[in-house]
Amino acid sequence: MTDYATEHFDWVTAQARCTAATMFDRLLEGAREDVSRRNAVPDRDEGWRFECHNEDGRFEVVRTTESGAPSSQGAFVAFERVGPRIHVHGDGVDVDFTAIVGINASGECRYYVGEAEYLGWEVRKLALDLLFFEEEEG
Repeated sequence: MTDYATEHFDWVTAQARCTAATMFDRLLEGAREDVSRRNAVPDRDEGWRFECHNEDGRFEVVRTTESGAPSSQGAFVAFERVGPRIHVHGDGVDVDFTAIVGINASGECRYYVGEAEYLGWEVRKLALDLLFFEEEEG
């Protein structure tokens, strides 16, 4: 059950603090942790490693081989902040969506993709699941 903000909730201050820049930084921090966790998962015979590269307003999670060379299934997912939007798209994986941020009925800052509301880990899963766990076609 969702707890709703009270009648006198200061939505103006809450919305002012709920910025794409702040939420983008949270995605970057979470993606770095995800990469570390995925690299610690016992190998499923793919020989993959993952890296996170950050540039101003953009970061990528890249799949490489154990040697550091791009894999035969080379792929990456890019997260780009463009104004109030966070665009996520893949190369080598079928990922393409745009998130915006806003406060929900409880006054919490959340990501929105279409009409659906997401927590940070859910956005990262939408973005990185295929990159991390895609089955190679035999």
